[in-house]
Amino acid sequence: MRPVTTRTIGVVLLALLLAGFFLLGALPNQVASVRVAGLSLLWWYGGVLAPMMAVLVAIRWFAPRPASPPRE
Repeated sequence: MRPVTTRTIGVVLLALLLAGFFLLGALPNQVASVRVAGLSLLWWYGGVLAPMMAVLVAIRWFAPRPASPPRE
């Protein structure tokens, strides 16, 4: 069995961020329609929070690793 890599963890986190948008929209009683600063929670999640978190996940888990110094 292939070991779980940090890249796989990054892909799972990005999928969870995307699923969070749909789960927030599917909450009962239109909870996502609650307004904060004139905009709905769904807008804040989909327009601000999730993209910022996705950038942080991409930087942390998908950025190339610096080359290690050669061993002598």
